[in-house]
Amino acid sequence: MGMKDYVFPGKTYDEWELGQEYITGARTITEADIVNFAGLSGDWSATHTNDVYGRSTIYGSRIAYGNVTFIVSTGLMAQTLMFEGTTVALLDMKISYQEPVRFEDTIYCKFIPVEKRPSKTPERGIVTFHVYVYNQNDEQVAEERLVFLISAEKPRM
Repeated sequence: MGMKDYVFPGKTYDEWELGQEYITGARTITEADIVNFAGLSGDWSATHTNDVYGRSTIYGSRIAYGNVTFIVSTGLMAQTLMFEGTTVALLDMKISYQEPVRFEDTIYCKFIPVEKRPSKTPERGIVTFHVYVYNQNDEQVAEERLVFLISAEKPRM
């Protein structure tokens, strides 16, 4: 057995069952996440990076960037390995935020495939997921609609 015998564990287009609920692991949003995102994006908005200003806002503290919540949620989904090797592309996304995510909040996701349709290429299909992001108190903080192009076959190395 060698590397070329490895089969990616991701679910193929046909393996996604509409309406099936999946839960991810959880991850705490840290100061490092915010600083790294600010450096990468160039967005040093005071709401996220200035503690004194953050305390004066309607939130009463600094909060995480919405995009940090989004990228961590997609990372949590990736960690399930259900998308590993079979996801060809993210085609579309829509995100709405219900509550701020604060420093030291721990978030997790519930995701549900809600629509499937074949793509123009026979060996692929399009799957739409509703993703619900929650904090450690099980309060919903975000809702996402993600559309992926998924392979119909499990690839090998």
